[in-house]
Amino acid sequence: MKVKFVFLFAAIAAFLVSDFSYALNPSRTYKVKPEKYGMQYKEEKVRTKDDAILNAWFFETSKKTTNWLVISASGDGNMADNLELCGQFLSAGLNVVMFDYRGYGESSDFQIEPDIFIYPQFITDLNAVLDYLRKTRAITKFDLFGIGVGGGLALGVGANRPETKKIVADGPWPGLEIIKKKYKEKMGKEVIIPFGFDKNFEPIYALDKVRNSIKGVMIVVSGQDPLIGPGDVRMIKSVTETYIVKNSATNAENFSADKNLYFDKVSKFLNN
Repeated sequence: MKVKFVFLFAAIAAFLVSDFSYALNPSRTYKVKPEKYGMQYKEEKVRTKDDAILNAWFFETSKKTTNWLVISASGDGNMADNLELCGQFLSAGLNVVMFDYRGYGESSDFQIEPDIFIYPQFITDLNAVLDYLRKTRAITKFDLFGIGVGGGLALGVGANRPETKKIVADGPWPGLEIIKKKYKEKMGKEVIIPFGFDKNFEPIYALDKVRNSIKGVMIVVSGQDPLIGPGDVRMIKSVTETYIVKNSATNAENFSADKNLYFDKVSKFLNN
């Protein structure tokens, strides 16, 4: 009986963690800033086409390089939660841009409803950061990395940008109707899909054909996540490499499950 109870508790916990990892849960306060870890960076403001102001952190390696990677966050917390990942990318010789969507961190005010899966305005936000990178630093090629909600965003936006070299998406959603159905079946929960989200930016449609400008697409996915697993990401076409994290109970734990192995695979993919 005790064993059954422990198993049941673990299963419930896995569902709760997975559900939370995909919920929009903005934080306005940074738990920590880069200077605490001795990281050199510049904080800059990025204006979007609809006049929102995004807060962004720009990190450059000690060795000069034109290789830039843009991180799109999960929608839970804010960009400060990804500083460890940022440090890993810097150590791999990449310059890094982190930013907060509107409604997050110190970006413009924006009402975030927790039952909305993703906002089309986030497409505008990522595109604004990429435009800013091109205009202010004359960078004509870049890599994209995204987690959860940001993983699907990196795939959708990246596939529509000729400057994109490679994309790494950790636990991405394949399509909006698919994720809505999965939430209902697996969580018994209704999520709202926003009106006005261009299907051309949903991963299953954005990557429905080979784009010669993109040199590679890598998917990272938990082998056990109840919401988005290996079978779900197979719907996304033009994927060149898939890393299935076998010892991760949910996609929220993909990096923490084995940080060394995780980053070894991701950095090799980006640097090859």
